[in-house]
Amino acid sequence: MADTRRFKFHGHAAALSGRIVRVGEGTKAKFVKNAFIDLPAAALPATGGRSTARLSRKHLTDPVVRSFVRFENATVSSEGVYEDPRGHFEVTQGKRASNTLTPMTKVSADVRGLDIGLKGNVRMTIKRVRGGFTSKKGLDGSETAIQITKDTGFDGNSVTFVDAQGKPYVLTVGVAKDVFDTRDTFSAIIAAPAAALARSDDGAAHGTIVKPLKWKGREFPGSALDADQPNTVSIPGFGRVFFGEITVTAQSRRLTMVRLDLGSPIGGDCACADFMDNGGVSL
Repeated sequence: MADTRRFKFHGHAAALSGRIVRVGEGTKAKFVKNAFIDLPAAALPATGGRSTARLSRKHLTDPVVRSFVRFENATVSSEGVYEDPRGHFEVTQGKRASNTLTPMTKVSADVRGLDIGLKGNVRMTIKRVRGGFTSKKGLDGSETAIQITKDTGFDGNSVTFVDAQGKPYVLTVGVAKDVFDTRDTFSAIIAAPAAALARSDDGAAHGTIVKPLKWKGREFPGSALDADQPNTVSIPGFGRVFFGEITVTAQSRRLTMVRLDLGSPIGGDCACADFMDNGGVSL
């Protein structure tokens, strides 16, 4: 019987997404129903191919969102192909079996000029944040090999928080890619002493790719760095910010470069540069 196994591609990348549900504080707080950060993203069908979205600030149309979220431009991409295009060509001619090909998936997100926060209040600015994965998967049932792209990180390894008076405070956010560069499978990563990933009930491992956060110079007044979550900072009048959150399984990886749990004077959730790379074999 002919081998009918085939690879189903999967990959997605989103520049910005989230939802604002509250404006104002205390008795003046107002519920907001449809303030979604609704932007095009890039995603693959099972057959692979390429999906790309190029975004500008004009794509933000909701007035509540526009008052709080700004960016200059962004690009996201998902691509699923076979590593050997000539081999793929031979498969289409019946000269080669499809199960001899190696599927390869690439996902990436690049966001520039990010500025989050109400004008006249506390804001977070990031000059540029970007990242991506490249994965390869054989049809023998082995783990997927996935690597972080070399340019994953923050320009200048820094994120700036601006207080209500316009004074900037710089947070150093560096990426520790050593473990992920040298170990491209789930088994190798969780065996590495430096990985420090926590296992969940579903078997996935969760952690961060960023080094412990630290302020460059004076720290933002009243801010707090989380000793238990060294990729997390709490900013008064803004909320909690999580950097470089990664989830790893035997067949997939997902990375969120920036996630925000928004506090006063805006309530909601937001994520920036989120991407996932994986795929699987089916009959």
